[in-house]
Amino acid sequence: MISMPKDLPDDPVLLKQLLEQMLSERESDRGKIVHLEEENALLRQRLFGRKSEQTADPTTPQMALFNEAESVAESVGETVEEEVVAPTKRRGKRKPLPADLPRIEVIHELPDHELTCACGCRKHSIGEEISEQLEIVPMQIRVIKHVRKVYACRGCETVLVTADKPAQLIEKSMASPSVLAILLTTKYVDGLPLHRFEKVLGRHGVNIPRQTLARWVIQCGEHLQPLLNLMRDRLLESRVIHCDETRVQVLKEPDREPSSQSWMWVQTGGPPNQPVILFGYSTSRAQEVPSRLLEGYRGYLMTDDYAGYNALGAQSGVERLGCWAHARRKFVEAQKVQPKGKTGRADIALNL
Repeated sequence: MISMPKDLPDDPVLLKQLLEQMLSERESDRGKIVHLEEENALLRQRLFGRKSEQTADPTTPQMALFNEAESVAESVGETVEEEVVAPTKRRGKRKPLPADLPRIEVIHELPDHELTCACGCRKHSIGEEISEQLEIVPMQIRVIKHVRKVYACRGCETVLVTADKPAQLIEKSMASPSVLAILLTTKYVDGLPLHRFEKVLGRHGVNIPRQTLARWVIQCGEHLQPLLNLMRDRLLESRVIHCDETRVQVLKEPDREPSSQSWMWVQTGGPPNQPVILFGYSTSRAQEVPSRLLEGYRGYLMTDDYAGYNALGAQSGVERLGCWAHARRKFVEAQKVQPKGKTGRADIALNL
């Protein structure tokens, strides 16, 4: 109901204007209430909901591409809790072990006293059952001792000659190529920090401080720079490049507070069967960084709506593309605040 004032004007025109103003104010208040209710629903979803985007048809392959963990959660505003029944998982079929792994055959025979049958005859083999078991040999650490022979002439006292040894990746270092290979693999492929790899070596009685391990990593990076340059050349030849930046925090960085935010700029491109993924570290999120990383690029650039890519996208020959996954989240938010059981434009967009 509309609360009417006590003193109403006698003029019909003024009375009509007053009623229209009151109706307009009521509609405005109703719109504010709806807006606040939607904001409250989204806030509850982000605080208490599951961090996944659900679609009308979750089996659709294209929809599954956008189910990101950072997306808006499902509504939790319902008062009735639905009973959740865990689906019964069927036990999967065991996959065979890789055929290229070396095999050690262990033959199991019956003990001699079981080879005599109850009738007195000797049992003989008519077949066999084969099963395979995976075995892992623990990491073996050994020392390669380089002995360089020194030669001299007994007839004349010429300069001594010492035999050469193979060139080393890091000269005057105790690290062999195999040590450096496993160091880089555990750090960058397995995500094992250097202080944990230091403990792994310590269990084998080898004490190498993490500062030394870090120096080896840096020196390996210098040797790998030519390969990185070739990868960047291949990246810039791509027809489409995806680029995104993410926050990282670096401790004990010179002249910076430990709480300072830094940025890792990730670029990916290349052919589907040979993708190129490059990481570029920077203390800045300014637009100069992507312009420097992708200097000279001509093609399609896929990014989010961050303004730091505007300068790069405005360059001649660069066509900037918008990220559908980011755009889709807004339709998901709109879908979550729709009245229950209603279908709106957000559903139409998500179905597309």
